[in-house]
Amino acid sequence: MALIVSKDQFDWRGPASTRKPKPFSRRVVELFVPPKGEKVLPTASGMMLILVGLCLGLAAYNTENNILFIALSLLIATIVMSGIFCWSNIISARWRLETGPTFRVGEEGEIAVVVENARQRFPLFSLQFELESEKTEEFRELYVQDSIAPGDSARLVWRYKPTMRCRTTIRILEATSLFPFGFLKKHVPGGCSNEVSIWPARIEYRRLKNLGSGFGWQGASTKAKGTTGELIGLRGYSRGDAPRSIHWKVSARQGTLVVKQNAAESQARYTLQVNPSKYLWPSKEIFERMCSFVASLAEDLFLAGDLDYCRIEGGAEVKISRVSDLSTFFDQISSLEWDGESEMGASEDPGNAVIFRHEDGTQVVAYVNGKAIAKA
Repeated sequence: MALIVSKDQFDWRGPASTRKPKPFSRRVVELFVPPKGEKVLPTASGMMLILVGLCLGLAAYNTENNILFIALSLLIATIVMSGIFCWSNIISARWRLETGPTFRVGEEGEIAVVVENARQRFPLFSLQFELESEKTEEFRELYVQDSIAPGDSARLVWRYKPTMRCRTTIRILEATSLFPFGFLKKHVPGGCSNEVSIWPARIEYRRLKNLGSGFGWQGASTKAKGTTGELIGLRGYSRGDAPRSIHWKVSARQGTLVVKQNAAESQARYTLQVNPSKYLWPSKEIFERMCSFVASLAEDLFLAGDLDYCRIEGGAEVKISRVSDLSTFFDQISSLEWDGESEMGASEDPGNAVIFRHEDGTQVVAYVNGKAIAKA
């Protein structure tokens, strides 16, 4: 029974996942002395068959009836052959777990088990995989419905829709083979796990201020070097400077070209500051609302180009320049615990800092410079 060598670009698990196939003698030894974690157990129908065999054996010995002995022999042979076929079926299988790095509460994601038949001659039948989401305590069983031809693979999909924000581990607990009769189950440890972040769900919120430009909140202006606005300085001419930027009067006095530097007025960007300390949030429900509000607000500010930094008290600031930076902040939000201890880090309070506080224990309000600007 030749096996295909495992593909190096994938992290395969299972009996056929080794780079070199095991020797046949080793396989035979494993039939009688299974590796650690592997086991063979009877199913409900298998237990009934064993019970019938015991009754048949007692009757055969008491009556010394050859027909009963022949029936008992056939029954024992069926159980033994079931175990051998069950074992030979799963030793040709390997699998891997595919998940995205993130999910979001209330939104459907995909968790997949890719199963491959490493045989070169015979198909693979009747495999079952048990999956678990550790933190959310969700389980799912996936089945190979059809046979898998030699060298082919099948993709079993779990449409995963998380219900709580957290950081959790998705793992394959075990794989089992029921082939061919379903009397015995060969159990093999899954060996696959992926750690994923479940981001908080988006939440509807109401803006309380609609002033200025940008995202709709007015903050302090910043001055940067540009081509419009008030004069902030002079510098020497450089090749490529526009002729209209030359200060002709100063250039005439100094005998060399001098260029004007003007200030470009721009709406300030915002910094989100999150304090998860338990004393600020009277219940887990309001804490979860705050996490959803922070994620929704951060996402909207980022899309509007008005988000500068995000920071959780006790941690480092995250400079938000690209989508991956925002994802890093959301990963931090997914790991927040309501009953966890928070270190009050001494940090500067930048202008346009958005902070969050509860109101009447039912709503969360965002403040900028002491003014309420949004409520969820």
